[in-house]
Amino acid sequence: MESKYNPRQYEKKWWDFWLKQGYFDADSSSDKDPYVILMPPPNVTDRLHMGHGLNNTLQDIYIRWQRMLGKEVCWLPGTDHAGIATQMMVEKSLQAEGISRQELGREKFVERCWQWKEKHGSIIISQLQRLGASADWQRLAFTMSPSLSKSVREVFVRLFAKGLIYRGKRLVNWDFALQTAVSDDEVFNKEETGKLWSIAYPLADGQGELVVATTRPETMFGDTAVAVNPDDERYRQYVGSEVILPLANRKLPVIADTHVKSEFGTGCLKITPAHDFNDFEIGQRHQLPVLDIFNAQGLLADCVPSQFQGLTRSKARQAVLQELETLNLLRGETKHRHTVPYSDRSKELIEPRLSQQWFIRMQPLVAEAIRIAKDNELRFYPDSWQKTYLHWLENIQDWCISRQLWWGHRIPIWYCQSCQHQFATTQDPSKCPECAGASLQQDEDVLDTWFSSWLWSFSTLGYPQQTQDLQKFYPSQVLITGADIIFLWVARMVIAGIEVLGKPPFKDVYFNSIICDYQGRKFSKTLGNGIDPLEVVDKYGADAVRYTCVSLAPLGGRARMGEKDFANGAKFVNKLWNAARFLLAQPNPKTLPALTAAKLTVPEQWLLNSFADVVAATDKHLQAYRVDSMAETLYHFIWGIYCDWGVEIAKTMQQANGQIPASMYYVMDGLLRLAHPVMPFISEEIWQSLPSHPDWDRPSSLVIAKFPQADALHRFDHDALQSWDMTRALITAVRTLRSRATIPPQEQIKISVAAKQLSADEQHWVHELAGVKSIVWLTVDTPRPMPALVQVGAGFEVYTMTEHINVERERAKLQNDCQRLTALLAKVNAKLNNPAFCAKAPAQVLDEHHQRQTLLQTQL
Repeated sequence: MESKYNPRQYEKKWWDFWLKQGYFDADSSSDKDPYVILMPPPNVTDRLHMGHGLNNTLQDIYIRWQRMLGKEVCWLPGTDHAGIATQMMVEKSLQAEGISRQELGREKFVERCWQWKEKHGSIIISQLQRLGASADWQRLAFTMSPSLSKSVREVFVRLFAKGLIYRGKRLVNWDFALQTAVSDDEVFNKEETGKLWSIAYPLADGQGELVVATTRPETMFGDTAVAVNPDDERYRQYVGSEVILPLANRKLPVIADTHVKSEFGTGCLKITPAHDFNDFEIGQRHQLPVLDIFNAQGLLADCVPSQFQGLTRSKARQAVLQELETLNLLRGETKHRHTVPYSDRSKELIEPRLSQQWFIRMQPLVAEAIRIAKDNELRFYPDSWQKTYLHWLENIQDWCISRQLWWGHRIPIWYCQSCQHQFATTQDPSKCPECAGASLQQDEDVLDTWFSSWLWSFSTLGYPQQTQDLQKFYPSQVLITGADIIFLWVARMVIAGIEVLGKPPFKDVYFNSIICDYQGRKFSKTLGNGIDPLEVVDKYGADAVRYTCVSLAPLGGRARMGEKDFANGAKFVNKLWNAARFLLAQPNPKTLPALTAAKLTVPEQWLLNSFADVVAATDKHLQAYRVDSMAETLYHFIWGIYCDWGVEIAKTMQQANGQIPASMYYVMDGLLRLAHPVMPFISEEIWQSLPSHPDWDRPSSLVIAKFPQADALHRFDHDALQSWDMTRALITAVRTLRSRATIPPQEQIKISVAAKQLSADEQHWVHELAGVKSIVWLTVDTPRPMPALVQVGAGFEVYTMTEHINVERERAKLQNDCQRLTALLAKVNAKLNNPAFCAKAPAQVLDEHHQRQTLLQTQL
């Protein structure tokens, strides 16, 4: 084996082998218990980022683990057509050619979208495969494939027939750049410093004015009332009167509504129902007219005074303020910090706008989704997200599902041009079901991308047909995803699964960490602080990237990482490689003996016990979705037990017996099985080279080998193992002394030990592993050798003889330590002896100072 692990040499080799053997393919006819994970489908516009890397590595860990436990696993991959995002990309490519989508026409434009998808849509899939994602790639799904489209139509028609889908004119989030409605969950808010303008609205009777405060003076042409709080004594007398809308010379009623906050601005609120969600609700309560003052391009429309028509929102604001100042109706302006909505897709300012859209009535659908969360039939990891999930469902609003796009699932509603009948159907109709007329027009809009995504848990398994896949693999065991789509996707999938199939689509929801830089800032293109996962895969290998990601990612927390972490991950991978090199560099036995207690040394028994402990801990951590703890457990076992102790013990036994003990091969085989879900490539390469051990199964690949189970492993429980802990502690103490005194490794040293005397066998290991020439055992009454270096441990003291150390140098070092500790202790004592400090300091601070005082005295 090479002295250093070279990922490039092995990753493609084993990936091709796994695929060729079909190890990842799920069999719905199998009688094995199913274990299913549905891959959150990345957009066809996506390229792999570190969030994808972490999320899919976590999924792969669970899939590989359960596959090795003997389950019929199905990790179903796929991609999302990403309506808005893909349409934007295609339109940009058309612009480069000097063509608009309108010039191209709907049919040709959709063809171009399909071409773009075929060219770019599989990029992220190939990148996930580079990471070792062992999904069933034969089942690769796409949200606009014919089979998934059938599911979309079936569910739409079902909900429409139940009266849960309706069309209405309501206020929606409008993206003027994309010319479409977007959902609340596709809007992000930014805190910005703007201005609050005070504008005089003259009273209609000429007896004064009311001054309103607004951040958006350009929308005043859509005002249909001025509102005040009914309890505000300043304005109570004006309720029921009228004011004149400046610049438009239109009368507006003064109304009272509890929504108005008297302390905000002037306490008078202009009500613009067509361009503000709160104003729309007030308008509905008071039956106010709704005036849309913008055209489809976001310019002021023909309904405003002529001098303002055709202006953009920003130019209209300037023109309105200038005219108000000319008319002496501007009463002041102040800086104002407020929240401004932007489209998550186009990044443009969102405009609330009255629009004819399709909606789903969500309230009738959520009762069971709420109940299963409250009864813990649906569990969240971390469980703090349950509260968020329930709050959203208990306050759910109707879902606007229509988008004014061309790329997507076209809404399956047809309008008869003869009798005006409107109907939904799963198949393209040839005639009207009411009048048999053939003049039919399909609705122009497409469905929100999330409409196909919320069906992902069963549309991918063949619904509406009752397929064998659907019966075997629904529901899945766990959904692993990001908490940022808990509403957009997670909660909606639960609702859809219950409504369509009568049970939720998964039992557990595991929210992975957010990937951040060392400052705690989320990786983003804007900040330029991200790490390209493929660059670090190229540099350090997929195993190092996988291990690093999951080891730094606490359950539902923030994972802080930088490139040096991947370098450390690569060192760990190489540590495992070197441990295997030690085994495989020896004459490779064709057969290994079974392990029997009578033939095992005490340290071997301890190693096997330690391995059983780490197997039990691994199972515990994976069951609790603490993959970071599982990775840490694996790290400490490989580095701190197998390599630091096991290899050293094996070297000693090899020198004595001429061969490495079989227990080392047994544990190496087992730890490769433990490591495989996290580090699949290196574990497969090493495992394939190991000699077969009679205590382990030996299939054709580690992918399908048995995962270790703690209750099936060798365990030993007797006094000798307890004293071995003392032996290891003593060896560590001697090594520490050697390091302190800079004694060369080859020099055998004499020591004195104040402790219960170890057995001859245990003393043998101290001699071998700590480079000890002789040991003098000291009793309680025996004088301690002086001068000497001493290392104190739990229940023992170790002394080196002066012949091994430079006494004057060591005295000088100790004197410096004494001076440092004395100075620190003096500072603590000064505070604790100060009555003023003791009187004012909180109890916790005093306690910390007393603890520090005790620690420093002990060290001194």
